[in-house]
Amino acid sequence: MSTRYPKVQIYFHWLSLFLILLTYLSINLKGLGGIEWRNMMRQTHFTLGVLVWIVVFARIGIRHALWKKRPEIIPPLSKWQEKLSHYLHILLYIIFLALPVLGVLTVLNRGGDWTFFGIPLVDAFPRSVWGGRFKDAHETLATLGYILIAVHAIASLYHHYILKDNTLIRMMPPKNK
Repeated sequence: MSTRYPKVQIYFHWLSLFLILLTYLSINLKGLGGIEWRNMMRQTHFTLGVLVWIVVFARIGIRHALWKKRPEIIPPLSKWQEKLSHYLHILLYIIFLALPVLGVLTVLNRGGDWTFFGIPLVDAFPRSVWGGRFKDAHETLATLGYILIAVHAIASLYHHYILKDNTLIRMMPPKNK
């Protein structure tokens, strides 16, 4: 059995993180310029959010298909750590599938314009009070998601540097020889 996840899982793991970070940056950098910059960053945020949804959805399918190929953690985790890790991953998947949906619902219910890679998408709903509610839920869930990503990263580093197991190494790309 391999000591690392299959390359496709490693690729999608790091692609997810990269897209999530870009999505976060795009919405937080929107205030650095004028109205054109702000609109471009908003549209970038919307497009990246949908890409996050697609990639995370694909990750779930890949994870399920390759479940039996996941490498063992050496030395093995205790049962409670194993369960905690499993539930954290499930929660991360749920959050990063729900966030883009809430984001789309926010845009549709606030009467805003939205393009996906330059393709204009029409408003499906009239402007409503739900837009603000979806936005609040989106922002709260995003904050929770970023906290859980930090917990996930800290746990990986803890396993690598303190416990000295192979948890982190399993998800790292192989070194070129």
